[in-house]
Amino acid sequence: MKDEALLQDYSIYLKNQMHLSENSIIAYHSDLVQFMEWLHGEALDFAEIDKRIIRNYLFFLNVHLISKNAISRKLSSLRGFYRYLLEEDFITDDPFVGVHSPKKDKPLPVVIKELDMEHFFKKLYESNTPLAQRDQLLFELLYGCGLRVSEAVALDVNDLSGNSFIRITGKGSKERIVPISRQTFPVLKRYLAEGRPALAAKSKQPTEALILNYLGERLTRRGVEYIIDKYIKEGALTYHVSPHSFRHSFATHLLDHGADIKLIQELLGHESLSTTQVYTKVSPARLKAAYNAGHPHK
Repeated sequence: MKDEALLQDYSIYLKNQMHLSENSIIAYHSDLVQFMEWLHGEALDFAEIDKRIIRNYLFFLNVHLISKNAISRKLSSLRGFYRYLLEEDFITDDPFVGVHSPKKDKPLPVVIKELDMEHFFKKLYESNTPLAQRDQLLFELLYGCGLRVSEAVALDVNDLSGNSFIRITGKGSKERIVPISRQTFPVLKRYLAEGRPALAAKSKQPTEALILNYLGERLTRRGVEYIIDKYIKEGALTYHVSPHSFRHSFATHLLDHGADIKLIQELLGHESLSTTQVYTKVSPARLKAAYNAGHPHK
């Protein structure tokens, strides 16, 4: 059977037996056509491939700068096709047994632009209610101190050290000390004196939690997501972000303004520097500054 007829039969199989969408079938077909064309260029037959040939094809894809995610998808298409060939007795052995997909690329963190961050905080400070004071402190901690949202909502009042530092219990119960910025200090002081007592009075049970919800109880991660969505609906940002985006922005903006990556590693509580280095990939300002400083043609 010619390759074109075989691919056509496989497309019918995907539609009638696997019930895939038209777009999925088109994507599968495109991946298989690319593979068949490569085989023909190498004077190879689809029914005679082995692990060595598959590795050569993966090398070909890498050379052409195809992402790991795309390579994983193409491998999935080929695996499905060769399982079909095995079921239909076109081949006797599956050459993809034991062939592993490359680890997928981790998506780069979403970073809020500095101008957008300024607009967001301007919106935060338009009100001075107890809940507004709570929100001001919350986002000063997420962006001003780079805390994980789980760390921020887990804070107790006694985790504050003289209003100058915060004792954080991070991943794996690892503790670190994070300084309170000059911007955050008066916000914290005002919240402890006004906002928190007003919120705590709404609860029948006393709590040591620092960040409280409208019922006077510890704020949850879901509560933080709700607060972010509320401010976005009110026009504080024009695009959706997660609570973690504020931590990402903290690290990236520090890099943009010349902070040492080892210092940022300590502030974020990363065990490995390689985890922190992802922020060097999302900092175009830092890239441009390094280029302008180091390029001989100025």
